[in-house]
Amino acid sequence: MDRSDDLHFSRAGTAKRDEIYEEAAEEPDQTDRHAAAPSGQHGNRFESAFADEQKNTTVISSGTTITGDIKSDGNIEMMGTMTGSILTSGSVKINGKQVGDVQGAGIDLFACTVRGSLNAADEVNVDSDSVIVGDIKCGNLTIDGKLKGNVHVMGNVCCQGNSVIIGDITSTTITVSSGAKLKGKVEISDGSIEPVEVGTGETSALSSESEAADEKNPQ
Repeated sequence: MDRSDDLHFSRAGTAKRDEIYEEAAEEPDQTDRHAAAPSGQHGNRFESAFADEQKNTTVISSGTTITGDIKSDGNIEMMGTMTGSILTSGSVKINGKQVGDVQGAGIDLFACTVRGSLNAADEVNVDSDSVIVGDIKCGNLTIDGKLKGNVHVMGNVCCQGNSVIIGDITSTTITVSSGAKLKGKVEISDGSIEPVEVGTGETSALSSESEAADEKNPQ
């Protein structure tokens, strides 16, 4: 083979190699193609869930005034002014003025005023710019605003630094941060404390001890 044949063979090999690379670039790897499918499926599922949540949410926009009761099976976002009760099996978010009782799975209050009782199966969250006049019953309460009313919580009451509560509190546990102000009776119990009765003999013994202490330390 002379040099011309060698040059011809080399050029042919280069051309064939370029064709192989072009075919590989045009046809993506099967593994990558299958791996990309679940990501798209997850994205579609999340977008669908978000769309369903938005679809099941009733929004009362700022500047809207409603007089009357609301009953719903979905979530409610109240940013306007309402006079009437709110009853739903979903969650409730209030960022306006509410005059009336509110009941839902969970209740979140942001920079709002509420004159009425709150009743939630799960959590009630009250931010530092919210004011409530009414009782609260819920699973757990986190409050950083002002409340005038009684609190009955099955779980924990968390009083943050800006919170002011004027009323009685009944819960299983309570957390009070520095700066919180409470005025009322606080009862911590899970309902398992039995009444304590003092018998006649024990009463006499306590009286004798008290009398002996008085004789020893006369005033």
